[in-house]
Amino acid sequence: MWGAEARIAAGVALGIMLAGCGPRGALTIDPEAAGVGAVQPLYVATARGPGGDANVWGSDRAGQLSFARFAVSVPPERSEGAVTFPDSLPPDPRTDFVTVSAQNLGDAAGFVRSVNARLAAEPETEGEVLVFTHGFNTNFSEGLYRNAQMRHDFGTPGLAVHYSWPSGGSVQSYAFDRESAIFAREGLQATLEALARSNARNIVVSAHSMGAMVLMEALRSMALAGSPQFFAKLEAVVLMAPDLDIDVFRGQAVPLAARGVPIYVFYSSRDRALRVSSILRGSSQRLGSINDAALVADLPVTLIDTSTHNDGEDALGHFAVATSPSMIAMIRGMDELGDLILDDAANNPNAIEATLNAVQGVGDSVLSPLAQ
Repeated sequence: MWGAEARIAAGVALGIMLAGCGPRGALTIDPEAAGVGAVQPLYVATARGPGGDANVWGSDRAGQLSFARFAVSVPPERSEGAVTFPDSLPPDPRTDFVTVSAQNLGDAAGFVRSVNARLAAEPETEGEVLVFTHGFNTNFSEGLYRNAQMRHDFGTPGLAVHYSWPSGGSVQSYAFDRESAIFAREGLQATLEALARSNARNIVVSAHSMGAMVLMEALRSMALAGSPQFFAKLEAVVLMAPDLDIDVFRGQAVPLAARGVPIYVFYSSRDRALRVSSILRGSSQRLGSINDAALVADLPVTLIDTSTHNDGEDALGHFAVATSPSMIAMIRGMDELGDLILDDAANNPNAIEATLNAVQGVGDSVLSPLAQ
């Protein structure tokens, strides 16, 4: 049983979460939005069952994967880092995220064919694919639109793949989401294996919050099984505010370390959502709020501290990587400065000191957009 202090803390934090909720995401298709916003194409693989509302896919767990291709219009009139939904319908494509088109790709073979056609038609992608897995309390359109926002704001090159697992899309569904994350790992593994069979040259995999459990479990399983075709293409693993027990993460990371796979972890000591997670689990700190380098110092892990860079609209400090203008500017700058930024952090023997300020030290021009 929880003590009174823990119950009060969890109740207060849960109240903060609920109070911060704005309009929930819903998918609206409007082809004319393509003439208003910046259109971002995304491939989707999902372990969700059909939804009974505007989200196409809901929170039920499906027995097989679905594959699709979407085009999302990112509105021109919004704050950088923000994903905006309308208070009422119809949405305004000047201020709200809108879906321009959606195409069912059928099975994994259809997915691979479409990916190959896109890579061939757009050589500027250079065969690069970025896979993103969303976190807790996320319905289908919220995850899709967040992926589109990151792709647009980061200026991400290559082809984007969104893996959508069956989150309950509710603050109260934490336990359900935890079990869904375990359920969905096989679907993500199947998606990554399909991409390994495609003409993609390089693959980067990323995840936020509880999505890190889905991703790391899939990668661990693949590493233990061998999966040489996939690991020959895997460039890096990026975990953003991962809601992972550190001991569990170590067990997941060791097989990846044996393959020399670099792992980058964006963490924050001010992440209030992960404080709640620790209380709910009756455990110590989460990987996304780590404060002791020794816990991962023997692994190929680079820790990047975002604690002082929550200057966006993230009240809980749980997704500063995507919502903070300063973090967005830093990540955009990586494309210009190359891998030197993360290499500098990786070469720091004291991983916990590889903070954002240390990363900036490679080149202050990374954050130059903020001064304009």
